[in-house]
Order: sequence, then C-alpha cells, then structure tokens
Amino acid sequence: MNDYDFDTIEMVKAGWERIRDVKIQFIVAFVIYIATSIVLQKVLGLFFPPVADKMTTLLNQQIIGILSYPVLTPMIAGIIMMAIEHYRGKDVDFKSVFHYFHLTGKLALAGILIYLLTLLGFLLFILPGVYVSVAYTFTIPLIVDKNMDVWEAMELSRKTVTKHWFKVAGLMGLLSVIIFMSAIPLGIGLIWTIPLMFVTLYGLAYPHMFE
Repeated sequence: MNDYDFDTIEMVKAGWERIRDVKIQFIVAFVIYIATSIVLQKVLGLFFPPVADKMTTLLNQQIIGILSYPVLTPMIAGIIMMAIEHYRGKDVDFKSVFHYFHLTGKLALAGILIYLLTLLGFLLFILPGVYVSVAYTFTIPLIVDKNMDVWEAMELSRKTVTKHWFKVAGLMGLLSVIIFMSAIPLGIGLIWTIPLMFVTLYGLAYPHMFE
C-alpha cells in the first residue's frame, strides 16, 4: 500500500494550475453527464412518479437513482479518467464520457454497493456514512484504471484512504466549498471549479495515492 501524504492547500493550487487548457473539455463532458441524468430522471419518473404518500415517493426516488447507475456510473468514470489521463500527459477528450460502457456491470455494481453502504452508514449514527462516502471515493478509477474487481477496488480504496482519512476528507470538503461558493454568482464559476474538482481529486490525489 502506498505510503502517501500531501498538503491539501498545495494540492488544490496545483490542480488550479493544471486546468488552464482543459476546462472546456471537462465542462462539455459534465454537461453531457448532467443532461443524461435529467433525461433519465424524467423517463424513469414516468414509471415511478411522485405520489401523495411521502414514503412511497421517497422509495420511488431511490429506485430511480439505482436504475440510473448502469448509465451514469460509466459516464462519471469517463470524466474521472479524463483527469487521470491528463495527469499522464495524454490528450483530454470529452468523448471519454462514452468510453467505459463496456464496464457497465462492474461500475454499476460498485456504484450501487457504495450507495447502499453509505446509506446504511448514515442510518447508523451518521458518522459511519461519512466515513464510507470518503473511503470509497477512488473505487471507480481503480476498477477502470487498474482493472480490479468491484470488492477488490472498494477495499483498496478504503484501506488506502483510511491511512490519511482526515486529509482526504479535508480535500474533498475544501473542493465542495469551492464549488458551492463558485455556484453563487449565477453558476459562472463552475466553469473553473468543476474541472478543478476532477483534476485535483483524480488527476493529482489519485495518482499520488495509488501509483
């Protein structure tokens, strides 16, 4: 297991320097992902619509989310791999968002397992859910990049992140705050902060931790 360490602020600064020439590609890929997500929500919502019973409506929303995983998880994997390939000096292409549907089974299973374990964790005093949501952050790139099986990737992500869990959580928290703040002025700042999040977390932290 890689004996890593990093400075959170310096890593975000490095990510900022690396997005200059690739931010449009990331934004286009992310817009495609969001548009696909909206269409899926609308289509699946026809079969699992909101109803008067709040519990049934909540259950329908969870079903819609889970049924979306076979489409959305390979697409987010494509955006993640853009960041990793950028780190390795390869050309970044927004079409990467369509490149990983051959791994749909493994990626969807990983997404569903992480979701269920995180949900269970939040139901059990919240803190286990927070731990799980951070610990499994790198499962998807490990499946795609290292050709790992689902549980193998989940466990490697968890064990590696746990070594410096608070630093990884701090990095994710800082990036979340940056994205939130950038969305306030009409969302214009997201043109910079969405690429920053992917490039920093997966194009810098991931290789630093797993290579």
